[in-house]
Amino acid sequence: MGENMDPRIAIWNTLHDGEITVVAKEDADLVMFVSIPYLRERLKPLGDSFALRLRRFRGFELLDSEGRKKSSELQEDLARSGIEILSTESGAMPVKIATTMGYLVLDFDDIEIALDTGRVVPYEEVLQACTEYWDEWSARIPPK
Repeated sequence: MGENMDPRIAIWNTLHDGEITVVAKEDADLVMFVSIPYLRERLKPLGDSFALRLRRFRGFELLDSEGRKKSSELQEDLARSGIEILSTESGAMPVKIATTMGYLVLDFDDIEIALDTGRVVPYEEVLQACTEYWDEWSARIPPK
């Protein structure tokens, strides 16, 4: 998982399996809550989600699994459809995120990552929690 990767892009791989639960426009930003308890519980204070603030948000597209446009309107009900984040292979903005419902394309200038309790956290702290989780998970799997 490239360590020197742009956090605006890398966060989507770090939040693998997270479910998008709330999406709302706030002025020029887009705020998105991602529920991912196994990762979030490793950061204090206790909670189950991250709040991502996409600063100077420019655009959104939902594509089907073939890459055809399904929607370019950001609808709040997007958040209630159980979309889970899988990964991204993007190297630059806009970021194209594979999800359980096709691809999500997001264009924005900057990202702020906060806990659902309000504390802003650096990307590195989230990455470290993720790395530790998967290292422990791997250690639990018996060698063949």
